[in-house]
Amino acid sequence: MRNHLQRLLQKGVQKLRGLTRTQKKNIILAITILVLGTGLFFYHYLGQKTAISKAGSVQEIDPLVLDPLNRIGKGINKTDKKICDKAENEILRADRIIEEKMLGLLNDHPIEVMVPELAKQDKEVASFVFAIAKKESDWGKHAPHKNGRDCYNYWGYKGGYNPTRDGYSCFDSPKQAVEEVSQRIATLIDKKINTPERMVVWKCGSTCAGHDPGGVQKWISDVRTYKSKLN
Repeated sequence: MRNHLQRLLQKGVQKLRGLTRTQKKNIILAITILVLGTGLFFYHYLGQKTAISKAGSVQEIDPLVLDPLNRIGKGINKTDKKICDKAENEILRADRIIEEKMLGLLNDHPIEVMVPELAKQDKEVASFVFAIAKKESDWGKHAPHKNGRDCYNYWGYKGGYNPTRDGYSCFDSPKQAVEEVSQRIATLIDKKINTPERMVVWKCGSTCAGHDPGGVQKWISDVRTYKSKLN
């Protein structure tokens, strides 16, 4: 059973890599609780059955058997917890790999301060966010400012938050910028806008009619190029 559980967890690692760090930790915590809870149930059931068999009556059962909560941390097999810890370590290692890939492409670009937050995002989302930032602002070198400060808006994102005169959102921090833009990209991906060709709605809106066809194709090509560098 333990080997089967380990195989299932290893298969699940690939799917977990597509979640934010908070989501990953919540899932791993839930799995750990489930594993420990299942072990506790069987420990209690088998322990009680053995105790009754040996003692011949319920009155003679060890109170630690009747109250298995007393066993927490005092004998539950720790192998399953180690498996969960290993899965979490693999997820964190995947985050570090994509972070290193991003940093390897950058050379004193403003977006560098966002890389730790970007690495926590779903890999597909992060790759689009990273690639679009390159195309729209050269990773922050040509981005909107407001009242003399950087708006951390490296995607030409026009949301409702604290807009500039041109309508671009002026974020308060790199973290806020990454979270809001990543959420928008994730929403588009959920709607099957999941290729550079489809993601061109980011540039064009609902239609590319009226846009320079060459510029549209260049946008698609460049986003595809930089997105692929993180795969």
